[in-house]
Amino acid sequence: MQQLQPMQGKRSPVIAHVTAVFAALVTACTVGQWRSTPAERRLSRAELASRDLTVADGGSQPGLRQSVSQALAREGFTVVAHPPYHEELEVTLSVARTAEAAVAVATLRSDGFFVDETRAPLDGNDATAAALARTLAVSRGMADFVRNGGTPQQKDLAGQ
Repeated sequence: MQQLQPMQGKRSPVIAHVTAVFAALVTACTVGQWRSTPAERRLSRAELASRDLTVADGGSQPGLRQSVSQALAREGFTVVAHPPYHEELEVTLSVARTAEAAVAVATLRSDGFFVDETRAPLDGNDATAAALARTLAVSRGMADFVRNGGTPQQKDLAGQ
């Protein structure tokens, strides 16, 4: 009976592949701050108004929710007071503390799926609200959401 000899000095192709996949996963999962990017082609006011948007306060600064709602409406969004229905949008506001200062965070989701997120310094509710609304109005995530009829995950759930 022949005895198997261990491979000496040679790496198995399977081990090399698993190592490469593991390295790619570790790199992809590194922690960093999301940065909203502007769309190549900005949404029109009609496109911004095409989906109802609810503003939820996830523990932000007092009065910020109202200021953000008004700023989003000025940008062209259709802001509603009811919880979001299927395929509608929801902006959740929160405050994050950084080493430098506190910032307002607006996270945009639809059916629980991430669309975009933006941050602005807490420079008073109106200035902060205007910066958050302006960034979301021109964001690539928002443009992709409207022009593609939702997020890819929503389409997967609907079987499209």
